Amino acid sequence: MHFLSNTLATVQWPFSVRPSLENLADPEMRRLVATALMQLGLGVMLLSVSLVVRRGRLVAVLAALPLLFLQGPSLALLLVEATPTSYHVSPTGFSAASIAQGRRVFASTCTGCHGAAGDGSGGVGSAADLRLPHIWSHPEGDLFWFVSHGIEAQGDLPAMPAFEAVLPERTRWSLIDYVHALNAGAAARGLDGWPHVVVAPSISLSCASIAARDTSDLRGKVIRVILGSLPEPIERVPPVEGIEVVTVWIPEGETEAAPVPGVDCVAQGGPDEATAYAVLAGAADGHVTRARFLIDPDGVLRSVWREGDGDAWVDPQRLLEEVRSICTEHLTIGTGGVHEHHH
Repeated sequence: MHFLSNTLATVQWPFSVRPSLENLADPEMRRLVATALMQLGLGVMLLSVSLVVRRGRLVAVLAALPLLFLQGPSLALLLVEATPTSYHVSPTGFSAASIAQGRRVFASTCTGCHGAAGDGSGGVGSAADLRLPHIWSHPEGDLFWFVSHGIEAQGDLPAMPAFEAVLPERTRWSLIDYVHALNAGAAARGLDGWPHVVVAPSISLSCASIAARDTSDLRGKVIRVILGSLPEPIERVPPVEGIEVVTVWIPEGETEAAPVPGVDCVAQGGPDEATAYAVLAGAADGHVTRARFLIDPDGVLRSVWREGDGDAWVDPQRLLEEVRSICTEHLTIGTGGVHEHHH
């Protein structure tokens, strides 16, 4: 299976459709597929019986064939449109540097259609809104194909130009990282988290008392990230269910690595980290404002609070409850919105 994944990630998919379970998010689709599978299974069983039992063979075949012919097309519900790069995987790792680079390229290349905030405002309107849920229904390989080869006009939807001859390959992947971060930042509100799994970009660290060079060394712990100017005072969060909570500060600009009361580690990766987390907090332009995040022990973003969201995290007890829910409740995320070709 690993060999197959690696192969698909490096070759072009030759078909116009690919297998997918995303249609099963619709209860009616699930019912139709389940019915088709049961009847197809019955048809296959009848044909198998006809091969080993002579008596009643004709009856079994006559009963099986209609089931196979009538329900076979229903399995097309498990197929969706594909592009030649559907199974390609981004080489960037959704890094802070890639998100920041994508923001810069977006600002110079894409705002004419998508608007400065990625919402289509000042561009071609809502058809170019990159904050809509459908972004997550496209594999990143499909998004790469759209950026590289463009999208033809569809009805009232304008065409998107191709950028394969304009932007290097890695830059196109960085644009996709920025779009994902932009969409995530627009979707998350308060402590409601994200509608999709968003892996936290790694942060280079200088730690006073923890042996960690970046946040990947903190796997197994909950990480509280404080972006921008520090509040006073900073309350430490005690361990929850035996899981340690580490506080990481991403300052807006350069800062000394001297210990800060209540802070375990200070980001040392430069402005790209602050920019990436600002976008994830909802600032499409990457402008850093005060925000706080919680990253779960698996390195996935789970909660965000911004200065305008209220004072939920000013209360240490409220913060502790949120950390406890992260430590004790499994992440359950749906498949997102309807598959549409907006751009």
